[in-house]
Amino acid sequence: MNIFFIILAMTLVTFSIRLCSLWFFSNRNFSALTMRTLSLVPVAVLTSICTPLVLKPSGIYENPFMLIEFWAAIGSLLVARFGMLPALAVGMGIFTLGKLFI
Repeated sequence: MNIFFIILAMTLVTFSIRLCSLWFFSNRNFSALTMRTLSLVPVAVLTSICTPLVLKPSGIYENPFMLIEFWAAIGSLLVARFGMLPALAVGMGIFTLGKLFI
């Protein structure tokens, strides 16, 4: 029962922070530069989460040209212009073949 109250408290704190942001910023008009900057935040966050997983999968920095994860990420980036599904397929294919044969 204790875990339930912890989850409830965390939910209330998270919701209150988001609600305050909506109240304070809902009637404001931001400049085009600010809107463009804010639109790039998700990409920056995803990059900061994925980069350590690609460049140091074992926990220490290694030569990226010797890592399967690096080549899978490069393959996904090269194919990403054709859509998410081809990028996922190429990345997973490179990673799977690399793990099978190396």
